[in-house]
Amino acid sequence: MLAVTGVRALAGAAARRAALGLTEPDADRAADVLGTALAGGGRLTRAQCLATLAAAGLDPTGQRGYHLLWYASQRGVTCIAPHLGREQTFALLDEWAPEPHRPERDEALDILASRYFRSHGPTTRQDFAGWTGLTVADARRGIAVAGDALATVRVDDTEAVVDAALLDAPRGPVDDLHLLPGFDEYLLGFKDRTLMLDPAHKQAVIPGGNGVFQSTVVRAGRVVGTWKRTLTRTRATVTVHPLAPFDAALRSRVETALEGYARFLDLPLRHSW
Repeated sequence: MLAVTGVRALAGAAARRAALGLTEPDADRAADVLGTALAGGGRLTRAQCLATLAAAGLDPTGQRGYHLLWYASQRGVTCIAPHLGREQTFALLDEWAPEPHRPERDEALDILASRYFRSHGPTTRQDFAGWTGLTVADARRGIAVAGDALATVRVDDTEAVVDAALLDAPRGPVDDLHLLPGFDEYLLGFKDRTLMLDPAHKQAVIPGGNGVFQSTVVRAGRVVGTWKRTLTRTRATVTVHPLAPFDAALRSRVETALEGYARFLDLPLRHSW
């Protein structure tokens, strides 16, 4: 994925570095510093990585530290490893994945296209390009290389692509109610979200359009509400904000779903509307 998507991502990072007061040599040195600190099977939390950068004379305050960690991962130096408690950790990519599969470019585009449309389709080529960061030409190439594994269908008079195996797949009963976290792929995986989200509700789900998504209540594929949690050591408090009318039956189903979430947290639940 880095080989086919990372080049464009790195090429577009110069403007962000300039806004942060960083240079490309700063970013390269940060990658080297982290590479040295992690060598030999080491693993550092995000806080330890930032402290390591600071000790090397690289200012990680503000968004600079985040950008330098991102740059090291885009360069293929580091990768995200399992959490340590609640903290994100990083390891060396070459040590974490010592024998990676390195496909030729066409095979890589095929893999990306096949897996994206299998998990997100039916959706458009534009969504695929937006999610991967590929050029439109590369997105089309990936679909073409996938061949008969993908099929073209029409959704609301728009041409869309879907995994061909799903065309004749049996349709069993499914739970049509989901309480999803803020950064769930159900919304983030698409450029055009009109099938899932009424444009009138966009501001409530993505306040200010700043890329921070609220947690959502989804019914029959459509976002019908948002929810927020407050956690303490002794209780989980969840507030639900309907964006469409909720009858008593729907409220009951939402509350049942929240009880499952409380069991997962192993905390008593208090909810409000």
